[in-house]
Amino acid sequence: MFRTTLTSTLLLAATLAGGGLRAATFEPQPFLADGGVDVLDRQVTRQLVDRDLFSAPWATVVLGRVDVYATFPYLESRYFQVVSDPGWNRLVYGEMGQGLKAWDGAGTAFGPLAGPRGLAADDAGRVYVADTENDRVVVFRTVTEFDRIDLVPLYEIPGLQRPHDVAWSDGGTPFDASDDALYVANTGASEVVRFTPGTDAATETARLGGLGSGVGAFAGPLAVVAGRTADGADGTVYVADAHTGRLVTLRDTGSGLAWGGELRHDQGTVTALSCDHFGNVYATAPTGGVVKYTAGLKSVAGALPAVHRPRGFHVPQVTVTDHRDGSRRRAGEGRGVLVEQWDSGSGLRVLGLGVEIARPAQVPGRSAVDLFLTDCADLTAELVDPADGRVVTTFDLGRVAAGQARLDLAAPADGTGWEAGRYELALRAASTYDAARTAVANVSVELARAGDPDLPRNLSVLGNSPNPFNPTTTISFLMPPGVRDYEVNVYDLRGQLVRRLADGPATPGRHDVLWDGRNEDGGPVGSGVYLYRVVAGDEKASGKMILVK
Repeated sequence: MFRTTLTSTLLLAATLAGGGLRAATFEPQPFLADGGVDVLDRQVTRQLVDRDLFSAPWATVVLGRVDVYATFPYLESRYFQVVSDPGWNRLVYGEMGQGLKAWDGAGTAFGPLAGPRGLAADDAGRVYVADTENDRVVVFRTVTEFDRIDLVPLYEIPGLQRPHDVAWSDGGTPFDASDDALYVANTGASEVVRFTPGTDAATETARLGGLGSGVGAFAGPLAVVAGRTADGADGTVYVADAHTGRLVTLRDTGSGLAWGGELRHDQGTVTALSCDHFGNVYATAPTGGVVKYTAGLKSVAGALPAVHRPRGFHVPQVTVTDHRDGSRRRAGEGRGVLVEQWDSGSGLRVLGLGVEIARPAQVPGRSAVDLFLTDCADLTAELVDPADGRVVTTFDLGRVAAGQARLDLAAPADGTGWEAGRYELALRAASTYDAARTAVANVSVELARAGDPDLPRNLSVLGNSPNPFNPTTTISFLMPPGVRDYEVNVYDLRGQLVRRLADGPATPGRHDVLWDGRNEDGGPVGSGVYLYRVVAGDEKASGKMILVK
């Protein structure tokens, strides 16, 4: 069902029409590139398999495996997708083109499914199903033999109350089952329950909740997901509470679940949560679309347009095995699967996770730029002289997380730099999933000379050096942007002009003016205290100098 057009972080461009596509936070991709299918909907399945396939798909989970070799075939990938359908009380699973199967439990020792909804998968290939109307979670293992893929039920977790969702965590140590955890949104009891999953049973280890709207309470939690970083789970658990309109953050302390915080939202009823490779959170609501948040629940991208009452959005985590060195890791896909209302024109679709640059602006008075990224990206910039289009210098700003970011424009270590003035900063954010997918933005910046302090908002005198002096001293000051003319004068203690050192058009940045201890006529002045005054537009600043002969 989920064809190998989904690849790992190694080859995300497999179904892209080249590298010239405009980067976007959510970028529609074909569901079946080879078949020209953009959306798997009722009409398509009637054509492909001569049936409707679903009644009311609710959630999906993808189990993926990518193998890297030193010789041919170099890269192999395989994906196994499961979709829950509470309308027809079954799971549909398999690989499109390899045959699809359905499991409803009828005639088995586990009995028929009743309203299966939330799904989760672990790094050992087990699938967890919230069997809502049966008040249980059913655990399956996946069996793969040649072209055959199957779901085999292992055990059930009974005694729940209308659980709507499940989430699995690797405890921060992928492929080490000793600290794995399974979180259940036990909706009917308005609580979240933690289990330690085993191979033939699960043990309850913590629970938190009870009906209410305050701290430590829920009112119909419908969705749950384990937070993560690029290295694994980070101990955060996110919960979507339906009747209070909250996204709640919990912390798994090991000994229990602790309340972390909450965010009120206006999405409507959130029915699904998902996390990507970098820990960004995706909240899906049938009336509010999909909204992307940072791990700290700061919104980074608004609701998806033109989607049809989405119920779920799933970003797969796959296992990548590099047979060249024997290493193994978990990697988040650079795209996800959206589950919509089942109809003609809507159903299951694939969305690429892109990046956009928003609101770039210089920080007033600083050689720095604030901007907003909708995804983690590798950020570079070119400083361009607008007079001739010459690239003055380049900045490699490294990997920057989604959300608000501040970029300091430090002078290069190789000694190259720039003079004070106005420049264009050309920003380029390359997707961490596929560097060919990039976002670009330009912003004008007013910079001090490279290596000098940042431009001040007001005239700033730095003093003179040396002081005392004989026979020369240098007066230094920082000129703010926007000043048209300036002058620098030296006075004696009676206030009489001794020497005009400089005047003319002002340029922002640092200025250094030399006084050689002589007056306007070129004659040397005597020892004593002198005053310098810098005038820049309406601003004035002064200081004392001591000439000692």
